[in-house]
Amino acid sequence: MSTENEQKGGRSKRARLDIKKREAFLFMLSYVGRHWTSVAFGLALLVAVDFIQIYIPRIIQGIIDRLAETPFLPEIVGKNTLLILLLAAAMVVLRFLWRIFIIGTARKIEKEVREDIFSHLQGLGFSFFNRAHTGDLMALMINDVSAIRMATGLAFIALTDAVFMGTLSLFFMFSINVRLALFAIMPLPLILLMMVKFGPSIQSRFNAVQESFASLSTHAQESFSGIRVVKGFAQNVSEVSRFGKECDEYVDRNIALIKVWGFFFPSVALLANLSLAILFLVGGRSIILNTVTFGEFISFTLYINLFVWPVIAIGWVFNLFQRGIASSRRVLELLREQPDVADAREFGRPGGPAGDDGRSVECAAPGVIRGALEARNLSFAYAKGGKEVLRDVTLEVPAGCSLGIMGKPGSGKSTLASLFFRLFPVPENAIFVDGAEIHGIPLRLLRKSIGYVPQDPFLFSDTIRNNIGFGADGNGAGGAQVERVARLAGIHEEIAELQAGYDTLVGERGVTLSGGQKQRLSIARALYIKPRVMILDDAFSSVDAATESAVLANVFSEMEGRTLLVISHRVSTVMGCDLIIVLDEGRIAERGKHGELLASGRYYATLYELQQLEERIVR
Repeated sequence: MSTENEQKGGRSKRARLDIKKREAFLFMLSYVGRHWTSVAFGLALLVAVDFIQIYIPRIIQGIIDRLAETPFLPEIVGKNTLLILLLAAAMVVLRFLWRIFIIGTARKIEKEVREDIFSHLQGLGFSFFNRAHTGDLMALMINDVSAIRMATGLAFIALTDAVFMGTLSLFFMFSINVRLALFAIMPLPLILLMMVKFGPSIQSRFNAVQESFASLSTHAQESFSGIRVVKGFAQNVSEVSRFGKECDEYVDRNIALIKVWGFFFPSVALLANLSLAILFLVGGRSIILNTVTFGEFISFTLYINLFVWPVIAIGWVFNLFQRGIASSRRVLELLREQPDVADAREFGRPGGPAGDDGRSVECAAPGVIRGALEARNLSFAYAKGGKEVLRDVTLEVPAGCSLGIMGKPGSGKSTLASLFFRLFPVPENAIFVDGAEIHGIPLRLLRKSIGYVPQDPFLFSDTIRNNIGFGADGNGAGGAQVERVARLAGIHEEIAELQAGYDTLVGERGVTLSGGQKQRLSIARALYIKPRVMILDDAFSSVDAATESAVLANVFSEMEGRTLLVISHRVSTVMGCDLIIVLDEGRIAERGKHGELLASGRYYATLYELQQLEERIVR
């Protein structure tokens, strides 16, 4: 496990090396820039609070020095006490306001970064999700986004505090006594040296913590999703053990970070408080020698305390920015992932992305898709230079016709169907829809026109009604249409028997339903959008023959005048199609109608005979 994590961590580290700290910092600032007026106003209020804090010691100094020179005057003490109370009340109001403007803005930035990540992920292709881990992405959207929020919120607050209050404190200390101030700031260079020394270590260990959390999240997510497999193979104890090791590693990496941070922060505090020790040592002697008044000494002490916080805050700000930059690099790395399938609306735009093969593609976006599909010498491989899954496929399906696709497992059936709505990068001039090159058709128009039922149906953790109406535009699914398509898919009676009917929650990935029920719900979902093209990708593998026959008849009737692609291992499923093709190692080995293929005596005919024999045996 550790080796795997090290390799994964190494890949992540190498990928991030392309993104410099400056780029990551500017990335964070770009979000701050969207709200610069709120941030600027908040920082102005923060500066006002700091100015009041800096001014109060001057009032105290004046009171003490006057009391040392003149008899006790109650009106002087009362007047200045009231002034201090009024300033304190003003600080309360101003602090409330700057927190609203700065911390509130940081929360908005957190929201925007998270939305940008989610939006970008929705546009990425399957090649990215095939190599990405869900846990990594969840860690990115939770931990890393929170680190960016801290860096753009509390870090900016502490930085402003440190710079403004530290500068004013130094100014007033030097105005009181230059020699004393020089002694007091002696530890400052050591603090700066520690920041330079510990910075890279803090960032690298924070990266390790984030990667470990991602691995932990991935393990938990996969274990929960596959709980039936875990229990079925009696691997409960083993999974608990593996999860415990992941937790141990996460704790170890956090402790490694805490060791550095735990030494760094107290050391900075120690050096900062060393200024107080120097003050009492040197300042006490100055009082004895009458080079500093008692009021000046008290004021100087208050300024040292105000100066200590900014010095300590420098270390805290440094840590927050290091974490924010590390997280920004991870987020920026994700946002720079390019989709392998881009929308046609971007093609041909000056400076915009090119087609799937890198060349510029001209837009040709029809308003409505009729459903005529064509492949011309189509060859396709999932990876560049990899094995071709489809080889020189040429076929034509007129609008309103049906195509049956058969072949052995791995022959390219599902791949061919998925390319008709560009789930993967399509070679240029290889696929045409209604006579238009497929790259010239906007993805939304293309995919909204196609109803797709995959081999492994996916249902959301929602009600049956919302799962069927998932493709609906507007304010949800209409009840009458949902029930109608459920009847067509042969699932209405079974839904009606459930206690909550169409409002029944199906559980994660539809875990409460059988395989056949999930397939029929997926068929209903595809029918609901009234597609111009419908693709059934082995959609009846978990359905009995009688139910399949009834549902298939409904689908053919519903799709009359529209295009239908049916992929199956059963001859009975495709035999009613206008055209049937048989794929063999990515090539079209047979094509024709049912009767023609039977007469050829090849794979299709042999499979038909075997399945007919199987049915007779079952009877």
